[in-house]
Amino acid sequence: MNNTDKYKRDFARVLTLLMLLAALFVTDIPVSADTTDSTTVSSISAVTVKAEIKASSNTALKISWEKCPLAQEYVIYRRESTRKAFRRIKKVSASRTSYIDKRLTSSKPYQYAVRAIRKENGKYVYSRYLMVTGATRPATVKTTIKAASSSTMKVTWKKSSRADGYRIYRRPAAGKWVLVADVAKNLTSYTDTGLNASTKYVYTVRPYKKGGNVKYMSAVKLSNKASTPAAPKVTPSGDISNSSVISNTRFTAAQKDVMKKILYAVETGGQVYGNQKYGDFTEAFTNSSTEYAITIGAGQWYGTEAQRLLKLIHATMGEDEWNKIDTGNHYVWTAICNEDWTKYRIPKSSWRARVIVKLLQTDAGIKCQDQLMYQQIDEYEAEVRKLGVSDPQAVGMFINIRHQGGYGAVTRVLGKTAKPVNLINVYRALATDSGGQVGTYKTRQAKVYQWLLTYMK
Repeated sequence: MNNTDKYKRDFARVLTLLMLLAALFVTDIPVSADTTDSTTVSSISAVTVKAEIKASSNTALKISWEKCPLAQEYVIYRRESTRKAFRRIKKVSASRTSYIDKRLTSSKPYQYAVRAIRKENGKYVYSRYLMVTGATRPATVKTTIKAASSSTMKVTWKKSSRADGYRIYRRPAAGKWVLVADVAKNLTSYTDTGLNASTKYVYTVRPYKKGGNVKYMSAVKLSNKASTPAAPKVTPSGDISNSSVISNTRFTAAQKDVMKKILYAVETGGQVYGNQKYGDFTEAFTNSSTEYAITIGAGQWYGTEAQRLLKLIHATMGEDEWNKIDTGNHYVWTAICNEDWTKYRIPKSSWRARVIVKLLQTDAGIKCQDQLMYQQIDEYEAEVRKLGVSDPQAVGMFINIRHQGGYGAVTRVLGKTAKPVNLINVYRALATDSGGQVGTYKTRQAKVYQWLLTYMK
């Protein structure tokens, strides 16, 4: 073999090696935009791009997505109804991972999809997509409030076009916002009860539009400020006077805890002080023939109070955690927002009832029950002290009466109570309360009387 043949053979070997290396460097490295295994993807058609709604205003929505390394561009699609086809609205570069869609109609739902594009073998190939639904926010509405009594405020507002409902919030002049209620889209007024007398309040009513499982609410617009008047004083004869004796003394934290344990014990704790059943669910008509709705929780919250508790749990827990329990079409939350809870009744064995029990037994559910109970104790205590009752044990007995029979039961028993208004005199007056009223429940009232004597110091 001469040198020329040897050089030709070595040159061929080197050329083959270089060609193999070149092929290695130009081969596509498979990468996934979502959860597809990057070692198996060689075409963008196997990638799924998931869109998300990141922000919403009255006339714009911000759509975002995870970056797809295979993408050379992205195409964004929009439609206004599931009955319509998607329409391409924008093509953006591969460096983008968000887009703000402007000049939209307020209070309106929209669906979006994002597809990554790549040129493969001379043709443009599109990724798969997961669409998302969002909604633009409604405009704010003018809200007006006016006190209807020492514990009641009438809230009215202007109707919002295309709104799916309204969420009402309340705040004392120097306090924090509290969710009051979600009401139907056809309503323009709401009566808020259980307020403190002689207290200034401000409200906001926020119309919302549903987009998927999210309620896109309007911005906050404050109502006027209004004060509830002082509560009338009930004399021992049962007459109502125009003056009000107000005690400045309020329960300590320890006294509130005693009151909470008492109410829990008589409602769901088997009349054992300190016991309670947070997951209690009682069907309508179980406690009495006049109870047309369900009763839930350790404090036996009935009807609209049960609705109030569940809304508080929803606000505390958040949409994502709530939906892990209220799965499927979220029937419980739909019922909370749309049903008449003065007559809401479902069997204890039903799927919705079981969901409600699970929600009550979560950490958020227990926390909210205690929070609502303390809040009601504050409200009831303020009502009772405005009526001139100052002895802490007597106040505690009237809180028990208020929780069981309402404000009318308090004024009725107080009208029969001899002076001084102390625990023993309230208990004696309560014994005369007959005809199916709160005094008829002798064992309960005897237990409360004994616990107040023992624990309310």
